[in-house]
Amino acid sequence: MRNVALHSETASATVRAHPRSSERVLQLLLTVGGSRAPLSLTEAATLVGLVPSTALRQLRSLEAAGLLERDDDDQLYRPGPQLVELARTVFVGRSLASAAQPFLEQLAVTTGESVYLAVGEGSRRAAYVATSPGQHALRHSGWLGRTFPTATTAVGAALAGRVDGDGAVARENTLETGITAVSSPVRINAEIVAAVTLVGPTFRLEGDTLASARRAVVDCAAQLSDSLGTTSLDERPAR
Repeated sequence: MRNVALHSETASATVRAHPRSSERVLQLLLTVGGSRAPLSLTEAATLVGLVPSTALRQLRSLEAAGLLERDDDDQLYRPGPQLVELARTVFVGRSLASAAQPFLEQLAVTTGESVYLAVGEGSRRAAYVATSPGQHALRHSGWLGRTFPTATTAVGAALAGRVDGDGAVARENTLETGITAVSSPVRINAEIVAAVTLVGPTFRLEGDTLASARRAVVDCAAQLSDSLGTTSLDERPAR
């Protein structure tokens, strides 16, 4: 019984130690990531109350994950590319989601299909950060907050600016069989920051209906860009 008790106490101590280690990593990440100027190892360690040797181990883990980086010349720690991209995605996603919602709702009413706003997560993935459901009984739904690979998708093409002459791009059977997606980019100061995407069953999105959906998606993306004070009417694709 005594051995069991000792084992239990040891296990409990180990469990308690892990959150403390995790807290240290988070403290370092917040400290370096939130600093207005790059920090040295000694400065970062002092700010979070760690000895330099312990801070160095944690900082190396954050470096390996791309959340922090150390300059070879001055040996100072700065936010890494993964942290910058994460911050950008969260900021752009949250701010654009609320701005886009009324435009998405109008597009869903106009076309009857489900619509989404997608933002990039790095160069190969994207996430749906806002949506408005379609009006049909059979409609696409449930992808809000979902991340997905952008290769071969309409969203990926729109985020990369690879659109057709009318400003839209359509893809069939990429993420789901029997589904067609139509996308158009949203711009801030000429930079593509998101894509408006209409998604519905392929049997409905063909011929004149597809052509009408493409025009509606382009108009929605242009209106959203205009509402952000970025794109003039003269920059919209000619139709």
